[in-house]
Amino acid sequence: MKFSISEIVAMVAAGDTRPFYNEWEWRKISKAVIKDGNGECYLCRQKGKVSTAVLTHHVNELKNRPDLAYSRTYTDEKGTVRPQLIPLCHECHEAIHERGIYAELNKPKENHFWQEEKW
Repeated sequence: MKFSISEIVAMVAAGDTRPFYNEWEWRKISKAVIKDGNGECYLCRQKGKVSTAVLTHHVNELKNRPDLAYSRTYTDEKGTVRPQLIPLCHECHEAIHERGIYAELNKPKENHFWQEEKW
């Protein structure tokens, strides 16, 4: 059973998209995307590296484009058809979402002084 756009919107609003990602239809599509990508990470391959894809990523996130939840492609503002679902390794997925070790990389550096001098 595919979830409707309104059901996906409700899951996103509730902060729990697990039902979507655990649903049979999504798992079937996800496995097909990874298989079609030869089991390799899309972003690593663009960098000339080879790594194993472990998940399928929505280029346009569910929270922004629930209408593309099951779509393998989308059309950008210039009319170019682009991949909507891409196979990724865990590391690239964490980097895209700025989680784990990547959470700190894009934060502005602050100067921390132990003691401020006053003249």
